[in-house]
Amino acid sequence: MHPLKRRSKQFFELTAEVFKRDVRVKFSRLGSSNFMTEEEKERRRAKRSKIIKFSWRSARRLRHLIRNSEDTWKAFVTLTYPTEYPCNGKETKAHLNAFLQFLRRKGIKSVWVLEFQSRRAPHYHVIVSGFIPKEEIVERWYRIVGSGDERHLRAGTGISAIRSKGHLYGYLLSYIKKLDQKTPPEGFENVGRFWGSSRNLLIKDLYKMREQYFKLVWSIKLIRNWYKAHYKVEVERKRIYCSGWGIFD
Repeated sequence: MHPLKRRSKQFFELTAEVFKRDVRVKFSRLGSSNFMTEEEKERRRAKRSKIIKFSWRSARRLRHLIRNSEDTWKAFVTLTYPTEYPCNGKETKAHLNAFLQFLRRKGIKSVWVLEFQSRRAPHYHVIVSGFIPKEEIVERWYRIVGSGDERHLRAGTGISAIRSKGHLYGYLLSYIKKLDQKTPPEGFENVGRFWGSSRNLLIKDLYKMREQYFKLVWSIKLIRNWYKAHYKVEVERKRIYCSGWGIFD
């Protein structure tokens, strides 16, 4: 029997996650894996490869996170290194984690992103949910890095308020577009993740439905119409994702 015919008789679960500005729709198969195609089985067996660059999938996840938590963020923080800087991602992430612990003790949530400067030094941009005196940031990062360089003490950090949602999205767009700063320079090892965030940033409503495949496909249209009607008072346009792809804008 053709895989699509077998699929039409198989029961699936449709999960609709309703966020503040997006809806994400996912399918999952119920029952035996005998109904999976060979391609699907191979994808499930595949292990996540070592991170060597910033991908568009990663950019899409970052955009989704910030879009749906936009009211949380209050300021941008920049963390840089002095003339002498580490060339190993594990060491720079240890510095970053120490700074993030400092934020968590203050009850501040964050999203961080990694870039490389033209001089090949790593630096971090951090979006934070609360305001922190610049003097505290300067002293903390200087102590974490332990450079002993007075110039780094004066110019190694920066903080600026987020003036509007447009300001936030302008920053996000500029970050995603600067792909040349997402490629680790030669000699930099163990780059690891290019961005990360605090836990439980997203608030969502969850809806589930179990039916045969063709009935669930039709349900997507109903979900789309409900979503448009439910959020028609909003000025900005929303998006629905189905397994990571936009159904409509």
